[in-house]
Amino acid sequence: MRKINRLLLNSDFTRVLNKGIKFRDESFLVAMMANQEGHLRAGISVSRKVGDAVVRVRVRRQVRAMVGQMDLIGRAVDLVIIPKPSFLKRSFSENLARLQTAIATLDRRIK
Repeated sequence: MRKINRLLLNSDFTRVLNKGIKFRDESFLVAMMANQEGHLRAGISVSRKVGDAVVRVRVRRQVRAMVGQMDLIGRAVDLVIIPKPSFLKRSFSENLARLQTAIATLDRRIK
């Protein structure tokens, strides 16, 4: 993901989590909100509950790869993805399918 497509500020994360629509799953909490930027901005936050620093970085990379595989670039939304500890119990493909379902559900509700 390029830097222009990332949420970087804490205020952006907080705004999306407080005012956006949410989807909760066993593996993720996903929040989505329309933005004025005209393109997708995604942020990933991995809690210490998920694991130590090495595990959290691995999870963050996997989620970033999942977002890269989905066709989201044309959408003008801010997206916050928070993996839960059960993320580690599932394979990459299972987590990808769950994330796609979450984003499709939110996409229908945001329009």
